[in-house]
Amino acid sequence: MKQQAFVFTYDGLVRVLHTKVAVFPPLTFDEMKNKKINLNYLAIWDTGATNSAITKKVVDELGLKATGVREVRHADGKSVSNTYLVNILLPGGLMVGNVRVTEVKLIPDDNTKDEWQPQVLIGMDIIGIGDFAVTNSDGKTTMSFRTPSITKINFVPEAKENNILEGGNRDQRRKFEAMKRSGKI
Repeated sequence: MKQQAFVFTYDGLVRVLHTKVAVFPPLTFDEMKNKKINLNYLAIWDTGATNSAITKKVVDELGLKATGVREVRHADGKSVSNTYLVNILLPGGLMVGNVRVTEVKLIPDDNTKDEWQPQVLIGMDIIGIGDFAVTNSDGKTTMSFRTPSITKINFVPEAKENNILEGGNRDQRRKFEAMKRSGKI
């Protein structure tokens, strides 16, 4: 299976992960080839959200028709919202088709102009189809996503190795190196 991936590094440490995405009605591959698609919506990536969502602005701009309703649980309790079927084009040309999204009102950032407010929320329905990692090295946040998922990400072995090699006694380091050479680690 073909792998697709993207990486995005922010200018500093961030508390909200966001990228640009394109949202459009479900199209066939042939219909898509004839359309020019711009990454024109700001999306927040939220591992705490079960499903992806769009705002009324996206619904209105795309002329979407509701396909149903869904109960949505949020900070104010729960409500019933319209659902829509869309395609979402992620950075790096990564297409996620036929996503059932819910119409929501995202909390605006008072320090951000209206045209730069997020209009899409990427939830675990999309994040869960691949591997998702966030690092905060060298004073910069980096987010990376790939699909399909191909391996487990496990920071524990590297942390243990670092702790033994940097802070362990000579005997611990020798045992560790011997286990590594023999392929036990």
